[in-house]
Amino acid sequence: MSRLMGIDYGSARTGIALGDTETRVASPWCVIPSQDELRLLDENSRIVNAELVHTLIVGVPRQPRALDQESDQAKEIRMFIQRLRDRGHVVVEEDETWSTALAARQTREQGQRGKRDDLAATVILQTYLDRER
Repeated sequence: MSRLMGIDYGSARTGIALGDTETRVASPWCVIPSQDELRLLDENSRIVNAELVHTLIVGVPRQPRALDQESDQAKEIRMFIQRLRDRGHVVVEEDETWSTALAARQTREQGQRGKRDDLAATVILQTYLDRER
């Protein structure tokens, strides 16, 4: 069994979800402010160590095939991924194109309001777990 962490990186907030390869179920964990990148990286490392996480699954938006250039958001996320790798973390990129929309729908269905970055991270991780069966 391997523990996995899903990450929905954003410039304001970063959502975190945890799951594993045995149960194949992702669960929301927390939301971390992203303005202080060093604090964000430290908090990610703390969770990895405390929860014995093996692999980080980070959502990256995919561009439509017609567009050859990567978005500024995707570039920012890839720089974040590189900093995670520089700390020795194993990182896998996962398409997050629909994660925010699915998380918003789940939030509405639960009768809640506001953006749930931890639910977006859960969608990212669950998509990965479902595909890797």
